[in-house]
Amino acid sequence: MIAILAVTLGAAIGAPMRYLVDRWVTSRTLGASGSAPFPWGLLTVNVIGSAIAGPVLALTTGDLRTFLLIGFCGAFTTYSGFGLEVNRIWSISRPVFWSALIVMPVACTGAFLITYNMANWIGQ
Repeated sequence: MIAILAVTLGAAIGAPMRYLVDRWVTSRTLGASGSAPFPWGLLTVNVIGSAIAGPVLALTTGDLRTFLLIGFCGAFTTYSGFGLEVNRIWSISRPVFWSALIVMPVACTGAFLITYNMANWIGQ
């Protein structure tokens, strides 16, 4: 029961933060057409969430890990948003589509691995 509460509370914080950060970054990266061809807001939240997940996985256990990793990071990052954005971009620009399709997973995986390994190194 505590784990469900931890996930619920983490998600209740992570999801609105994702929305606010995404909208803030997106509003600052709009082009002349009023839309951003590359999903900079989505990239930002996913990289930040992945960077947070690294040390959380390396340094926490139990309910705190559940709260931060599954609840907060799970709600702060969004794979469904990634799918939606690359689908939207496909009809706008194939080069931007391919950029997003490659950059997003590489950047997120890189952010996770860097912070996870740094946390393990510091924690030793």
